[in-house]
Amino acid sequence: MPSKLRLRYVFRPVVKLIAKGLSKIGVSPNFATIIMFAFAISSVIFLLFMPRPLNLVIFAILIFITGIMDGVDGAIARLTDKSTQFGGFFDSVMDRLSEFVIFFGLLIYCWNQKLWTLIDVKLIVLMSFLATLMISYMRSRAENFYRGDFDVGIMGRSERLFFLFISALIAYFYGYYNELLFLFMLLVIGTAIFRYIKISQQLKLRKNEVVKTQENSLN
Repeated sequence: MPSKLRLRYVFRPVVKLIAKGLSKIGVSPNFATIIMFAFAISSVIFLLFMPRPLNLVIFAILIFITGIMDGVDGAIARLTDKSTQFGGFFDSVMDRLSEFVIFFGLLIYCWNQKLWTLIDVKLIVLMSFLATLMISYMRSRAENFYRGDFDVGIMGRSERLFFLFISALIAYFYGYYNELLFLFMLLVIGTAIFRYIKISQQLKLRKNEVVKTQENSLN
């Protein structure tokens, strides 16, 4: 079963409101996906080229909008009855590209920084990105085997973007950005491990159910 701790449920009214407005002016689901990607790129540009620490505030705002727009394309598709297989594929590809852009920006931003003078923050960002890829990859592979939603664990895409949004704001007012990125790394690695365990259990359970069904049909 998918996690019930999803921020998309909290922000669903906002997403629907934006989707209704954009659909009325003729914005297609795929174009909404492109808008999401544009905000992700913009967040990195402001993070890297705007003076500190104001860059963190703009970065946070644009990351938040990226997260909101991430659900708008699907909402528009449902409102206008324009859901297509290509649209789902395009959305997934752009989601991964947007995360790559964001993590690449964080990698450059933290290039010469160390946590507690011991841990290279570049390594923290890289490990976080790899764990993020595994979280998404495991879900997509599991859904290739069985129908259903394997979105388990606390750090789905919406939660990852929201954490980056909150951590950037906290860093602007109080600092501790490297510590927050370290916590982010622990959470996404933990989610990847948890998702692997839960998906493995679900796949084994469903396999046993299929075997039992086949045995009953033969009897």
